[in-house]
Amino acid sequence: MFRLNEVILGGWQEKTMDAMHRRRFDAMVARLPQLESQRLEMLGNGEFSRRIEACWQDIERKPMRMQQISAIRKSVLSSIEIHADCLSREEHALVERVLILGGRARIQDAQELEAAQALSLRLWGNVGIASGIPIVELDQEILKPAAKAIARSRHDEIRMRFEIFHERLSAQLYRYGMLDDRMPQRVIVSEVLKESAGDERMMAMARRYLWSSFDCIDHGGRVVLLHAALADPGDLLYAGKRMSETWLHEGLAISRDDILMEEIPLQDALERAIHGALRSGINEKGIARDLRYLCKQGAPLSALEEILQQKLIVLLTPAMRSALRHMFYMTPKWVECSRSNAFQ
Repeated sequence: MFRLNEVILGGWQEKTMDAMHRRRFDAMVARLPQLESQRLEMLGNGEFSRRIEACWQDIERKPMRMQQISAIRKSVLSSIEIHADCLSREEHALVERVLILGGRARIQDAQELEAAQALSLRLWGNVGIASGIPIVELDQEILKPAAKAIARSRHDEIRMRFEIFHERLSAQLYRYGMLDDRMPQRVIVSEVLKESAGDERMMAMARRYLWSSFDCIDHGGRVVLLHAALADPGDLLYAGKRMSETWLHEGLAISRDDILMEEIPLQDALERAIHGALRSGINEKGIARDLRYLCKQGAPLSALEEILQQKLIVLLTPAMRSALRHMFYMTPKWVECSRSNAFQ
């Protein structure tokens, strides 16, 4: 999902991944129109033209509204298999849930809402408010073909390759904080979809997958993929020069979810130090992860101590301070990585 420029007020505590997702969700829900108004037949002329331009630029223009809608439906149905193959993880899960529920589902968080909005650019996913609740629905004509597309054996094969690709790319994003999207596009086409690298339609599918799977930002005429926890990409964007195109073939020691091997003992030590001392509803793994993410972004030790203290029911102990200091000094920082081998 493309990020808008956001001025984050309130200090480092507002730059945790959960805080960013909460703000984005609230802002997106506040902008949602009524669900009924988002169906193609109900769009005003201006909005209808903008939707076509944004979603279906390659469809031949028709003079009459119903002719144009018919052409859109024909085009979407004819390409539904490749679109189903290239759904992001979140889109795929949402489509499956909508199919199970008969065409409509409640949106529960920021990631689902972003996935729903991405679906509106693929499979006529209508997104809006119904009875005060954010809802996504698929057009009834889409439901059966979408179910058939997802049930194909070839779909399972492609999705398995996408899972492997996603893990490799996520590992690189965690190591460096951000990456140019051009090399991943080519890898998707050649290694995941097994198509010619010169196939522009497949390149478009690869771009859609990347842009709906990861946070993105426009920078200098290119698209840069961001780690979801990176609150302010400015330092990284201006720390390096050209992003490496050999990233996907490096052997990286990544273990567990979004963590380097050398960071595991640091995370475990902090979790042990704060166990049993946190406020109700907060778990040690989550707060230790948030502090590690902030540390990678360059948050000062004083800010990390302040954030941790807010989560505790006791004063910071010497053991907690020691574990936090070790994490602060020993965790590789994203800006430091960008100045070494992430950029060339």
